[in-house]
Amino acid sequence: MPREELWTRSAVTVAALLGLALKLFVPDRMDMTAVALLVLALIPWMSSILLRIDTVAGGVVLREIKKKQAGQQQEMDRMKFLFEHLVPREELRHLQGLADGTPLPYDAGYTRPLLDAELRRLTGVGLIERRPGRTFAQMGETGDIHEHFAVTDAGRTYLEILNGFRSHE
Repeated sequence: MPREELWTRSAVTVAALLGLALKLFVPDRMDMTAVALLVLALIPWMSSILLRIDTVAGGVVLREIKKKQAGQQQEMDRMKFLFEHLVPREELRHLQGLADGTPLPYDAGYTRPLLDAELRRLTGVGLIERRPGRTFAQMGETGDIHEHFAVTDAGRTYLEILNGFRSHE
């Protein structure tokens, strides 16, 4: 707590307690003015007192809640980073295309050299699967990826989570 704030709180409390002491010693009884002075003495310290809220389940420290929330936010940021970088851009394009039905043509000259590695990786992590009876060798020189592969439930879940992270930006 800053020194000026401590001094201000202390000054208000001391002044209120002095007024309370004078009130108590003069008439020999506690009345509404004395109670008001006591409350006034406590007001500067209420923010410190209110940091702890007692509930049925026990005491909950607001600072701990804020600390947990900050930790959870860091964890969410890490998960978002991992989800966004787990699947490279081209592989993500294949995954999204398989999920939404977008045509994914390929040919021998341009796309095929890297395409096999990308599709094998997506298959290896379980985000897509080969259609029954299809192999990489059967793909040929040209075609559409949809003829040979389909997105899995895990792939759809991955896309839903990724899109959820992106929609919160």
